[in-house]
Amino acid sequence: MNMFKNLLLVIAIASLFAGCGSSSQNTSDSLLPTDGQVQAKKKSSNAITQSMPSIIVFPSDAMLKRLGHLKEVQNQGTISYERQYQQALIDDESLKFTVAVIEEEFAKVGFPLENLEQILKQIATNTAMDEMTGVAKDLRSELLNTARPDYIIEVDYDLITDATSRNLNKSLMYSIKVLDVYTNKTVASISKTNVGKEQTENDTPSLIKGDLPNSLNELEAQVTQHYAGLLANGIEITLRVTTTKDSGVELDDDCGTEEIGEKVVEWLKENTVNQAYKMSKNTSTEMFFTNVRIYSQDENGQKYTAYDFAKDLKKGIKSGCGLDASNKTQSLGDALIVIEGTR
Repeated sequence: MNMFKNLLLVIAIASLFAGCGSSSQNTSDSLLPTDGQVQAKKKSSNAITQSMPSIIVFPSDAMLKRLGHLKEVQNQGTISYERQYQQALIDDESLKFTVAVIEEEFAKVGFPLENLEQILKQIATNTAMDEMTGVAKDLRSELLNTARPDYIIEVDYDLITDATSRNLNKSLMYSIKVLDVYTNKTVASISKTNVGKEQTENDTPSLIKGDLPNSLNELEAQVTQHYAGLLANGIEITLRVTTTKDSGVELDDDCGTEEIGEKVVEWLKENTVNQAYKMSKNTSTEMFFTNVRIYSQDENGQKYTAYDFAKDLKKGIKSGCGLDASNKTQSLGDALIVIEGTR
């Protein structure tokens, strides 16, 4: 008897869910998308991804310094900088809001986004593991290699009090600069002063939210135009090939009928866009190339960077000349291969 009741209960529940599924397919307010909607969304997403460059928004070094989160680090006479992005986002609520506003405006016109805070959290997890193995990495390079954006947007702003006004009015000064992530060259920029000067009550978030959308049209157009040039002519990187002191290898050593360095040049001719590169240094221990144009995507449509380019060249050096080599590339735009010896 109990088994019969249980069977009836199962049948009733199954009927209820079947009825719900049928209803959801036939009503326009269903929470579940139709197959057609899914396919349309997939096509739309692919089109945006292929035609629009991805971005990530950073506070500028000048802003980090004002906030007390840019630290100079001396390393054997060379000055480098420790950028404390995570702490800056925690300490300054306006910064977090400003990053969100810029992301929102670019997202409206279809730019894929990489969120700084989320990438930082991902890196924090990796760093905890790396510290156990003694791996040392530059945070900015780690950020860019994790997110792999096409452009960096650097934001800087300051809310200035007008001491001459009766009500001590505040006005906003801000600048936004778009950098090519591979060359670190400025692609587009805007700067504004005296934003909200006539208002008696203002604050950074509201002023940026109100003014920024009016300033971005030209910026977005410049970025899109620059990106079209990259797709047509390739992205620009540098390449350095060097040997270690104890490798016993020099770049003018023979590799078959040619020298190792000559083999590198031949490989560049075959694997750069329109054979575009410029040799800036050529010694027995180092070759350095600038203005190296590489394809922005690989044959599978995946993003192709200096690291990927160096990886492919390293394979050629290993197989063609029988050498041990390492890909020491950290940034997206500066490829580095170190030859360590013979195999």
